Amino acid sequence: MRHHDRPGHSEGPRDPGPPAPAGRAGGRHRRAGGGRRGPRRPSFRTAVVLAGSAAVVLTVATGMYVAAPATGTTAAAAPREAAAPDRTATGKAARFVRDVVGLVNTEREKAGCGPLRAEAHLRSAAQEHADDMAARGYYEHHSPEGRDGGDRMSGAGYAWSAWGENIHRGPKTPARAMEDWMDSPGHRANILNCSFKDIGVGVTLAGNGPWWVQDFGVRR
Repeated sequence: MRHHDRPGHSEGPRDPGPPAPAGRAGGRHRRAGGGRRGPRRPSFRTAVVLAGSAAVVLTVATGMYVAAPATGTTAAAAPREAAAPDRTATGKAARFVRDVVGLVNTEREKAGCGPLRAEAHLRSAAQEHADDMAARGYYEHHSPEGRDGGDRMSGAGYAWSAWGENIHRGPKTPARAMEDWMDSPGHRANILNCSFKDIGVGVTLAGNGPWWVQDFGVRR
């Protein structure tokens, strides 16, 4: 997970993995050999990057916080908004997308935050990442080529001033995916960040998943 404001970030399973919000960081990480008895659930991750040269990426690994310069495209470099590519979940996955957006806004309402608007460019970026992770078998916020959530959002035509991303793998229902995210401080911080205005959700129901991506943003 990545987050900027207060050092903090994490990744983990249910005992979660890493997350990502804007304004505040957090999350949990399940270490090898730790946690409860029984089958281990796949870990999930989140990441948050704020625009500007002062932004940092916080990565949690084996319980240690490591800070590195943010690699996301800055707001100044974000391209002008264009038509969102036709990258939309269909069938059961499309229903899951709608359910996740509804569950997010239910939690935000409880916390006193305004609802997030389902945004086509963010939805395209989130679906791209879910599809790509499933197709190529990796589980990271960065693609093998080094593109992060901010790069994907910019590439989809979303001109952002701040962004956050949560990913997960394994839950079979939107309710379970949301339960995991809300149980992790870092992922929860992204979901309940009142400064975010837009959301895009991607779901890929591949046999090695399902794969879940939440992208959050604020336009510049």
